[in-house]
Amino acid sequence: MPDVRALARERLAHERGATVKDWGGRIAVAIVYPNSYYIGMSNLALQTVYSLFNAYPDFVCERAFYDPPSRDARHPYPVVSMESQRSLADFAVLAFTLSYEFDYFNMVQTLRSAGIPLYSEQRDERHPLVIAGGACMLTNPAGVAPFLDVAVVGEGEEVIPALVAAWRDGLYGSRDELLDELAEIPGLYVPSRPPIAGAVERQWVHDISSTEAYSTILTADTELSDMTLIEVARGCGRGCRFCIAGYVFRPPRYRRKEQLLSIVEHSLAHTPRVGLLGAAVADHPELSELVVGAHELGARVSVSSMRVDNLDPRVLRALAAGGTKTVTVAPEAGSERMRLAINKGVTEEQILEGAARVGEAGAARFKLYFMIGLPGEEDDDVYAMAALGNKIKDRLDRTGSGTRLVLSVSPTIPKPWTAYQYEVQAAPDVIKRRQGILKQHLAPGIDLRSDSPMTARVDDVLSRADARLAPMLESMTDNSLGAYRRAIAEHGLDGPLPWEGERPPWFIVDVGMTERFLLREMDKHERVRRTIPCPPPEVGCKLCGVC
Repeated sequence: MPDVRALARERLAHERGATVKDWGGRIAVAIVYPNSYYIGMSNLALQTVYSLFNAYPDFVCERAFYDPPSRDARHPYPVVSMESQRSLADFAVLAFTLSYEFDYFNMVQTLRSAGIPLYSEQRDERHPLVIAGGACMLTNPAGVAPFLDVAVVGEGEEVIPALVAAWRDGLYGSRDELLDELAEIPGLYVPSRPPIAGAVERQWVHDISSTEAYSTILTADTELSDMTLIEVARGCGRGCRFCIAGYVFRPPRYRRKEQLLSIVEHSLAHTPRVGLLGAAVADHPELSELVVGAHELGARVSVSSMRVDNLDPRVLRALAAGGTKTVTVAPEAGSERMRLAINKGVTEEQILEGAARVGEAGAARFKLYFMIGLPGEEDDDVYAMAALGNKIKDRLDRTGSGTRLVLSVSPTIPKPWTAYQYEVQAAPDVIKRRQGILKQHLAPGIDLRSDSPMTARVDDVLSRADARLAPMLESMTDNSLGAYRRAIAEHGLDGPLPWEGERPPWFIVDVGMTERFLLREMDKHERVRRTIPCPPPEVGCKLCGVC
């Protein structure tokens, strides 16, 4: 077993920009990313919250990761903080960032490794306050609620000031009184104090240009190494019917180009690499000017994803000049019918024209994301996906650039607070058969990447479970697929869930979307009808309820 404290010190020594504070007289908060350092240090939300807490002089905020050296490492694996290498039990608050449901297991193991009781009802003033935020807490906190003292339903900039004020006195008094106070703060779900209104309303930043969200810590030991990550946009207004970004994070908001270029210029003092992030980066009204402007400043620019229907050659040239190897887009469905049904308004000709532009720009790879097992999908739609893939490869080959085609095809996972939230997931045998159609009919030279149908089944259970998920996670000793399948069966989570036909567990949060709107979107899916994207805020749209 490696020395976890020595490893933390080594990683810290190779970082630039970490905040190290003396603990004397300060409230200590650990931001815990329950996955590896390599993945976590490319998570911009983690770095943003870290900076927000450390901006308070009377707070010290440190990072921690659940990072076993191998899949065979024993659980629970010991976890210490990065900056001071302390045990997590020494902190006043443990704040988990939960972006992916598969990290729930690691959260449980992190608490165990620190000797902290798993369930909130077993903890008192001797133990850290355990809170969690992130996308999972917006979509459905019910499954892990028994482990949490508090869940943050919303964006950190809106909630952290009230948290800080409550913690300054409350952390040193009665735990019950503190939870009472926290339950009254908008955007906080305290599982032991059911909300009076029946649901906790999501808090969101109306003008994201009034905030800062870019990475302040740089390291080579991460997925996006030595790159300043900059949030360009938040939310998405396209309304793809499967996507939480287009529902839970509405409305779409964009940072001003001038602010973004100023951040790029500042970041160049530390690294030439800049990554522009957001659910709808490609919809930024000044994206071309932003990317070209950043390139002219001397930045090597990357963009998290593009839209296939607006691939500007100027942007592609700037990305290629900056060393971007892969251009990524997401048509999601292979047939025109299914793209209309899921509200992905792109035509086959737009996809093929986009492929030609990518090839002409000389990109090494053109990666497209697709899904199979969508509601109402038929085998013919999958054959159409294979045919489309072959046409894309032909367009790329005609450019003579040698651009490789990568198709990433994932089983659909119906998510809470989307139009498909009540849909039954396609059976694993259906997914396997349709994966076989693609393997059989795609031309040689196309790199097909597919997720396991059983992994998708587990993801579905984790996403839409109620409080019975907590004892299931408690019972698991490893996070292999076989362990998940056994635990799901043993705890009665395999098959129809008891909330079907009743109020679903995720309705404990209110993301602002009306159920009427979501039901209407499902009706439009069945009738293969499109919904227009979100209009600008000055229009005063009231269609979905968020604004």
